[in-house]
Amino acid sequence: MIVPAGSSSGAPPAKPLAGRRVLVTRAAGQSAGLVEQLQARGAVVIEVPLLAIALPANPRPFHDAIRAIDGYDWLLLTSANAAHAVANAIGARPETGDAHANGAAGGRLPPTLRVASSGPATTAVIRSVFPGTPITAQATSRFGSPGLAEALALVNLSGSRVLLPVSDRSPAAIAQTLGKRGAAVDVVVAYRTIVAEQAGPDLRAALDQGIDVVTFASPSAVEAFVDLRGIPRNATAVVIGPTTAAAATAAGLDVADMADPETSEGLADAVVRCLSNTRKKP
Repeated sequence: MIVPAGSSSGAPPAKPLAGRRVLVTRAAGQSAGLVEQLQARGAVVIEVPLLAIALPANPRPFHDAIRAIDGYDWLLLTSANAAHAVANAIGARPETGDAHANGAAGGRLPPTLRVASSGPATTAVIRSVFPGTPITAQATSRFGSPGLAEALALVNLSGSRVLLPVSDRSPAAIAQTLGKRGAAVDVVVAYRTIVAEQAGPDLRAALDQGIDVVTFASPSAVEAFVDLRGIPRNATAVVIGPTTAAAATAAGLDVADMADPETSEGLADAVVRCLSNTRKKP
């Protein structure tokens, strides 16, 4: 789907990406912020969501963990998808009216459960699906699992029971880090990341029409891109962070720039640097 840059009345702002075609590969429902940022800079945005979210192949371990959630001290949410998966699982449980006995009855998290977030985007979703729930720790300088591990560096986790719901493709390295600090971490697959149904035809059409740069917000998107299309020799990539950069480089893509900070705005600024020949190679 092509989203043309919008127009505005009065004196137009600087449009460093005017007329440039930027491919956004982020999953449907998660790309709005990036699209807005790119449009504000004048880009012609071509949205081809490569990934979709599905239930785990075996959902029982995740649902067992949710049923026993009142026995945990911490809930670590490393993505918006994880937050939605937890909220959906809790919302699907029978209402008992006894939040203490049922842990998260009525779509609520236990009041004794401490919640940690991997960054502002994840925190926004947590506040949306669990209104009023305090965030005990949040990644700030770095996002994702590495940033969350840093945010928890000064927290005494010895003896704590930690629930870590993840994607089926997540390396969950943070579990090893926290385990070394004395935490008992239960890693459960809360959702699967799969290739979107229309991704192949839509991607071929977009690349055949020509693009200036493709953006990636996860290693999974890089993997899907290469699997669906091979490696177009003229594909220039701009990525959200170091983990995605490593995946893109390993796949043979030309990684031109990386978001700093690791946000939608940072990714849009990286696209500007790339296409204005002021790129900073990761």
